[in-house]
Amino acid sequence: MASELEDVKATLQDMEVHDGWTAGYRTAENDPFYTLAFDAVARAFGPPGPAPVLDAGCGSGTKTLQLARRGYRVMGVDLSQRILESARRNIDRTPFSASVTFRQADLLALAFPYGTFPGVLCWGVLMHVPQLEHAIAELARVTRPGGAIVVSEGNRHSLQAVSLRWLKRGLNRERAEIRDKRSGLELWEETSAGRLVTRQADVRWLVDEFGRHGARLMERRAGQFTEIFTLVPWKPVRGAIHAFNNLWFSWPRWPGLAFGNLLVFQKAH
Repeated sequence: MASELEDVKATLQDMEVHDGWTAGYRTAENDPFYTLAFDAVARAFGPPGPAPVLDAGCGSGTKTLQLARRGYRVMGVDLSQRILESARRNIDRTPFSASVTFRQADLLALAFPYGTFPGVLCWGVLMHVPQLEHAIAELARVTRPGGAIVVSEGNRHSLQAVSLRWLKRGLNRERAEIRDKRSGLELWEETSAGRLVTRQADVRWLVDEFGRHGARLMERRAGQFTEIFTLVPWKPVRGAIHAFNNLWFSWPRWPGLAFGNLLVFQKAH
């Protein structure tokens, strides 16, 4: 397990991985969804105050910028120093540079005191952390009592996840090593950048695990219904998928069938 953890950490510090995520998700077509989603994050965090909120696993700074635009001071942390340098350049091109601080950090050992942040965001990051329980404990530890933790993760029971599993099995096209755990389905792959795990979470387990660390679920809602737009080369079809995702996020918002799930927790006082 220690060797696998180090392998995954090395892969997550490779710019090739981050470039792939940026190309697939940080697109103009996806901007309307992020506007809707981060309005919801801001409602969960409450009005901006003098203390910064934490963007845990900030990557290229796209989510950091969404928070800064809404008036928050932001501390963005990531395992990769190279992606932090890219994030700094991206933020420096905007009027919000003074509102954002970046620091290299490991989610398994965050160098912040207990209760530092009134709000913590961890968007699409826990799915790539092998020692998930340790990361959850750290996120809860650095959250201020009464503060909010917002997590976005993939749902193993979603229509997309179940359909693609059956399709790959039927076509014998599954390349990943699949490990079925209480926390969800772990897909271990050998990428060109190295070994990587992507977890489709068991959301009930995730809620219970945060609860063990004093963070109570306040809201569970759908994120993007499907992320299959990353596989579609035709712009009109991608546009239709994005429109459906935005509609589902706004109404009816049911998370059970949606691949993306947005979870809002409150740290106990």
